[in-house]
Amino acid sequence: MSIRILSNGERMPVLMDHQGVPLFYPTLFVTSQLRNAGAAVNTMRNKLEDIRVLLRWELLQQRSLIREIQDSKWLTLPDVAALRDFAMLDMRVAKQDKRRQKKEGWRSAHGIGNACLPRAIVGVQQHYNRLTTIAEYLEFVGRVVTQHRGSSAARDEISRMGKSIRAHRPRGVTLRTGCRTIRDHCALKETIERFMQVGSENHEANPFGRSDVRLRNALIFGILRCTGMRRGELLSLRIDQLDLGHNPIIWVRRNHDDRYDSRRNQPVAKTMERPLSIAIEVAEMLQRYIMEVRASIAPARKHPYLLVVHKKGQSYGQPLSISSLTSKIFGRMAAVDPAFSAIHPHVFRHNFNYELSVAIDRHNSQENCGAKVSEARELDIRAFLNGHRSRASGEVYNQRRVIELGNAAMRRIHEGLLIKKDGSDDAC
Repeated sequence: MSIRILSNGERMPVLMDHQGVPLFYPTLFVTSQLRNAGAAVNTMRNKLEDIRVLLRWELLQQRSLIREIQDSKWLTLPDVAALRDFAMLDMRVAKQDKRRQKKEGWRSAHGIGNACLPRAIVGVQQHYNRLTTIAEYLEFVGRVVTQHRGSSAARDEISRMGKSIRAHRPRGVTLRTGCRTIRDHCALKETIERFMQVGSENHEANPFGRSDVRLRNALIFGILRCTGMRRGELLSLRIDQLDLGHNPIIWVRRNHDDRYDSRRNQPVAKTMERPLSIAIEVAEMLQRYIMEVRASIAPARKHPYLLVVHKKGQSYGQPLSISSLTSKIFGRMAAVDPAFSAIHPHVFRHNFNYELSVAIDRHNSQENCGAKVSEARELDIRAFLNGHRSRASGEVYNQRRVIELGNAAMRRIHEGLLIKKDGSDDAC
């Protein structure tokens, strides 16, 4: 997988063969079906990764599905079942076995062989997405290579093949259920508080030694916590998106394909643009970071992005990358306390929404609160702050609070049952 930066700044992911030549049909699929429809770079990259799973399966089976489709040979039910099972496997394990693969003499264009099949499996949602993409891709390829025939029989077979693959997707998958998130983050309040303390500028357990790096990292943690923005939105912040006046605000904007951004894997805002209010303390850290730290880094003056690399080297002063944020910053924080391994940028987004729910409930519980925040109004507020176009997109972020309130209600029921058991209330 390679991401090319075009002259206008546009990022274009490309799947290449072992000679470094773009694969024709995957590139045609991404260009005509995704790029021209306005899909985000991350969407195109994810789709190509799914297609690469299909290519690995073809290589393992020593088959060429394109040639078979050209010859009117279609996937059978056993083929689809085998493809379904292979798409369930975690391909990262195969990469880890690359050294063993070379020792055993398995060499191929796509870097996989019988001796290093991945053994771990991916999550249900990823398995579902893979099969969805594979069905879309094979339907597209089928239409392209058979279009000269004008055959209704070929169209029917292509449709049948796509439906068969989709029918083998895991059942019971609901997008954005957030079940894992709920389980992982319900008990994280104290851990987040301790994480913020350790990550502050002057804490003795802070794993970063330099004061400038400590300030930048404390700023990162503070922005994530008080705004709930995504990591891509954080890393795509530009200085011209800050208003540090009396009521400090950060503007989340879509900086897609910015020619001033040197990062090949460009972090971007995933959803709608919006202004987000920030705490005075965070605004003061922003002011200090920009004027005292970032201004002293000469390469940083050549681009407008807020957060930059502080380590001397080739990337010195360049915009901070996603990998640096997750592995070098959050990774080093996780080494301080094993509990910190559960803290990553998206946890702050869930925690922000939880605190939003608590604040609204607290407001509505006050006798002299004025106008109460209705359920519909809360959904509008949450959608705005999260940058969602739809109210439904924010439901996953409210489930933690819903479960907490549900458990509290259950405890009250249990207490009532205990009273009845003691005989103080026998009326039915």
